[in-house]
Amino acid sequence: MLEARRIAFGYPGAPLLYRDFSLAVSPGERVQLAAPSGAGKTTLARILAGYERPRAGEVLVDGAPLPRRGACPVQLVGQHPEMTVDPRQRMDAMLAEAGATFEEEARLRELLGIQDRWLTRFPHELSGGELQRFCIARALAARPRYLIADEISTMLDAVTQARLWQALLAEADARDLGMVFVSHSPALSARIATRVVDLSGDRCGAPDAVRG
Repeated sequence: MLEARRIAFGYPGAPLLYRDFSLAVSPGERVQLAAPSGAGKTTLARILAGYERPRAGEVLVDGAPLPRRGACPVQLVGQHPEMTVDPRQRMDAMLAEAGATFEEEARLRELLGIQDRWLTRFPHELSGGELQRFCIARALAARPRYLIADEISTMLDAVTQARLWQALLAEADARDLGMVFVSHSPALSARIATRVVDLSGDRCGAPDAVRG
């Protein structure tokens, strides 16, 4: 289980976004974080994946803190893939860093529609949608138990978006992968989410699960 236990977080000089806030996500769940823009969804995503450390409380996976080194059992894929890659690194080298076997990497590339000719390119030579596929493949290649997906398909057209999510959900089902995701598409959320957590109200306590 992925747990945020009574966390507190706020940016310097700003009011606390979260205080005494808890959330638990089980394997196989697909939990949507719902709230207006600016309400702290991306911040919570970063906390759950270990990119931000709470002022108080803790994030645990199966009762253990997130590791500070090595592969993390929680992987984050963000909205802006160009901000999460090394612009000087070719795409094949980026994928190799995740540590997947040759066969596993090839399977993920096929699953996500990554073309072989993209592998020798640099990030700026790919479209946002093409680059995002690499970021998703890299996250899955790390063999996480939980995936945090923060508006991962906003740069894609409707057909490509549907294909990407179809592939990602098939992989999640095969692995019993827990997922926390952010999306402003009601149709997408209705199809994907097994539970919705509303962050639009008071985040100084337990979240309100508005749909199960």
